[in-house]
Amino acid sequence: MMQDIRKVITKRMYALMFFIMFAAVFILYFYLLESSATGIIDFGSYYIYFDLLSSFVISFLISLVITMNVYSYKLKAKTSKKLTLSSIVGAILPSSLCCTSVIPSLLAVLGFSTSFIVGNTGKIQSIFSVYGPLFIAAGAAIAYFGLIQITKNINASCKINVAEKEDCCEVKE
Repeated sequence: MMQDIRKVITKRMYALMFFIMFAAVFILYFYLLESSATGIIDFGSYYIYFDLLSSFVISFLISLVITMNVYSYKLKAKTSKKLTLSSIVGAILPSSLCCTSVIPSLLAVLGFSTSFIVGNTGKIQSIFSVYGPLFIAAGAAIAYFGLIQITKNINASCKINVAEKEDCCEVKE
């Protein structure tokens, strides 16, 4: 797996894509986590370190998975877009659903009454606040699993095309 990642990241176009995406995702994700104080219940005043570490890990994995998916697409290998999307959603979920207007708005669209929304929104949002670090860990695990899957897909594609006497592991630019 590491040699596949190294092979992709050593190409200038993919390295640039990875670093730009990493910076953008890190800034966005850290802002989302920090603004909602994710982890403050579990880590107290040290939650900022949790937010930094979570932002770094999730940004690194998501950027790497997307870069590898682009490389795989160029190889015409079978890509796993569902894993990439689910890791992004799983990682952003705690900060976007806790203490925002998303839950009450969703309940209103679904037709719940105002008294139900006012009485139960806090209970629903507290789940995302209390278990935020678990959602982030699940997002990181899904992203890592996606990375494993995409490297397997790239390797399988290369083995098939090598049997056909083609050099498929190099993307023709």
